[in-house]
Amino acid sequence: MDLLSGGMGGALGLRGFASRETPWYTSSCKGPKNRVKVGTAMNDRRLRPLFEKLPFLVELFINGSFILLYILRKSDQIPGFLSRSFVDTLLSGFIWIVPLVVLFTLLGHYITASNFDNFIRKYLSSVITFMALIITWGDIEFTFWLSLAHLLLSVLLLYHSEEDEERIARSPKRSSSLFDRLRIRPVQLVLLVFLGLIMAGSFLLMLPFSSAASGRAIGFLDALFIATSATCVTGLTTLDIAENFSIFGQIVVLTLMQIGGLGIMAISSTILLLHGKSFGRRDRMVMQGLLNVSNQEQLFEMIIDIVRYAFWIELWGGIILTLSFFGEGFEFSKAVGYGFFHSISAFCNAGFSLFPNSLEAFSGKPQIYMPVAILIILGGVGFIVLKEVKALIWRGKKLRDIGLHSKIVLIMSLILTVFGTLVFFFGEFLYSMDDFSFWHKLGNSFFQSVTLRTAGFNTVPLIELQSYTIYFMTLLMFIGASPGSTGGGIKTSTLAILIQSIMATLRGRSRVEFFDRTIPNILIVRATALAIISVIVTTGFIFIMIAVEKEQSFYTVFFEVVSASGTVGLSLGITPHLTVLGKVLISILMFIGRVGPLTLVLAIGEREMGGGKFNYPDGRLMIG
Repeated sequence: MDLLSGGMGGALGLRGFASRETPWYTSSCKGPKNRVKVGTAMNDRRLRPLFEKLPFLVELFINGSFILLYILRKSDQIPGFLSRSFVDTLLSGFIWIVPLVVLFTLLGHYITASNFDNFIRKYLSSVITFMALIITWGDIEFTFWLSLAHLLLSVLLLYHSEEDEERIARSPKRSSSLFDRLRIRPVQLVLLVFLGLIMAGSFLLMLPFSSAASGRAIGFLDALFIATSATCVTGLTTLDIAENFSIFGQIVVLTLMQIGGLGIMAISSTILLLHGKSFGRRDRMVMQGLLNVSNQEQLFEMIIDIVRYAFWIELWGGIILTLSFFGEGFEFSKAVGYGFFHSISAFCNAGFSLFPNSLEAFSGKPQIYMPVAILIILGGVGFIVLKEVKALIWRGKKLRDIGLHSKIVLIMSLILTVFGTLVFFFGEFLYSMDDFSFWHKLGNSFFQSVTLRTAGFNTVPLIELQSYTIYFMTLLMFIGASPGSTGGGIKTSTLAILIQSIMATLRGRSRVEFFDRTIPNILIVRATALAIISVIVTTGFIFIMIAVEKEQSFYTVFFEVVSASGTVGLSLGITPHLTVLGKVLISILMFIGRVGPLTLVLAIGEREMGGGKFNYPDGRLMIG
């Protein structure tokens, strides 16, 4: 074994785990006249990066070829010098080779890693991908998506900083916590939690008993799309939920909605608490800014409040909707199912419905769409606001004593709801709502104004709306709900800060003020950055989707992209007809729209608390 280790070390020049001070690849062989150190050439600093990146080069060549051939085969764009039968033969061979290539890359990374902790921290996703490949061995579609995901992860790991590795290895700090040992940051934890939920939901939806049709399972791409949409509480779907999924499948969708709706921060904070992670100064400051708490005990109480508020609101909403559906002639068992499904979907601002055309069949039934609207509002204002409103109602707290955040959220929500109601009412008075009575027109206008704030239900057919109404709807979808809520978008508070900042600039003031309170400059910078990044991401996806979905018109694609980025879920009917690449892009955009803003806030908080050591002098720059 020693001879084998020494020989392999001399041949490959790779680092081992036996000792950091005396690696096994520097073992020597005794000769009659002198000692010759084995592996000298491979230990050359110029050659070492090549051998460390060898697994990636192998994966890029083999798995990259498989991905390219699969895409060409699916799109019927096979070059003339390759026959279809030859490509099929290659693909059938790649199905068995690709998992072996991933295993080879894992072994290569294991050998070159400095220690086991660093290997797990960097390549845990690769281990999970390999296990998924083993479980689905022989399925070409699974092999394609998993190999594509792993290749993308490998590309990202090329930019991993070796200086960070050395700094971590030299750090004397040790912790018994799994998260401390793996050094998973809050941002990474948020992404991992949601990615894990999406993948678990996808596999559950693909099970045969999740499908309404016996003996026929849901395809991976549709399952992934719907799981992403449910976890990110968006509501876009490529399949009809009631028609294509069994009771079990509908429960899976409902569970994903509930978990996603409880909020990114609540989930990640709960996991940190359950695993006994002590909050450091940096993490504590970030959590305090987002959840309005100052210590770990208050954070735990806030999480309990989140769960309790959600449970009671959804319970009462489900009871009211159950009675409403039962009054419409549904059997009691179906009324219960419809009532609680739509109650959770509405409070979580998810927009999933068990009816093929959302709530269009109930446009004349305010006893159904008004409770849904109220649930959407309660889920969209955020848990901090709900807590203060409860104190305002039950404890006699005065309106002027509520926090600045709650004041801004309530005022902006009221303004946007009233303004949206008026625009929809007058814009569609003589068109899509021409057959409605006056009060039904007003009620449906109010409902559509509320649901545009990331909920995704509709009582009026969207394809019958006027173009200017569609455009205004995209503006509301982009703004979204409020911070700490179940909704998405850039948030009402961000819009309020931007408007007040513009007003202060026009008035020649250097400070942004709300209700006799000055907004810190860092919040203004964050709000501006969040809005600009959202515009850039949305615009970029619109550009790509227009090129991909050539069969769809510009404004339907524009509406679809804004709806996905704001996690709204409304569509002009093109979601089921998207191409394979289009579905993948929308899935990615829904994920970005849900976790992007909050992870951006976390990342900014981490950077701020660990800022640089120097303050540079002010620079002058002309603008305008």
